[in-house]
Amino acid sequence: MNQTELPFEPWRFVPMQGTINTRDVGGYPTTDGRVVVRRRIYRSANLAQLSDADVERLVDLDITTVVDFRGPKEASDDPDHLPAGADYVNSPIIGSTRGDEIDDAAIARMIAAAGLPPTMLDRARVTPHGPFYRMLYLVDSYGTDQHVLRLRGYRALFEKLLALPAGENLLFHCTGGRDRTGVGTALLLRTLGVSDQLIDADFVATNRYLQVDRDDPDTVAFLKFKSANVFLQPSSNLYFADVARQLGATPDALRGAVELKAVLLHRMYAAIDRLYGDFDAFSHQELGVGREERDRLRALYTQP
Repeated sequence: MNQTELPFEPWRFVPMQGTINTRDVGGYPTTDGRVVVRRRIYRSANLAQLSDADVERLVDLDITTVVDFRGPKEASDDPDHLPAGADYVNSPIIGSTRGDEIDDAAIARMIAAAGLPPTMLDRARVTPHGPFYRMLYLVDSYGTDQHVLRLRGYRALFEKLLALPAGENLLFHCTGGRDRTGVGTALLLRTLGVSDQLIDADFVATNRYLQVDRDDPDTVAFLKFKSANVFLQPSSNLYFADVARQLGATPDALRGAVELKAVLLHRMYAAIDRLYGDFDAFSHQELGVGREERDRLRALYTQP
């Protein structure tokens, strides 16, 4: 099996009725010959629409701790549906109690830079189909000082992992399980010693995991999931094609502007090195993961 196939191993995906893109972070080999343990750490899209059966699935998976990277308004508007007594922490990466707070000038700049038509500036026409502006903002920010400074929001994830009792497991998520969850996964896997090539493969795999019934051009199954908006669907999807026509763009242009690419992580790593010297210095200062904590994380979450 080649490395690009590893994120799609069948055991990794956790099927849910009320969310998608739920998968096991484990199973990746590290550069020192170990493997990230399976069935301990999970990533997902938002948990607001979980069915009662889904909640029981979390219980069966021994998931007792949930770290939510959504902004305060996102989290309060669509609160997670969790097992009673779950240890829940909201550690926002972007946003406030007022929302994303992405101003019109920033949106105009990003739309122009992406080569999209001015019709994409019409919030009333765009936002019913998904958080396009938030996704574009996040994609646009990789490699900037502002993006790197926001990474301190992942400290809560590492603190919870260091304190997680034996026999209990953890899940982290944002809305789509894309940028914020993907970056959290990248930081964690890098800390555990997984190669950047494998981390890249896991990061971009979300493009496919968010495409419900991707091989069926007639499907509208994704509409029932708040985490799987139209802008992330295959360009061949007929509903997406119709939305794109209404917005004066093409599906390829819209999806291409917000899909995840490995180069985004590379920009982030380069910015970390520029601002902190190297990844270890950044981890120690912003994530609270020095050498001692890194060694403990590897002892807890990798195995021979």
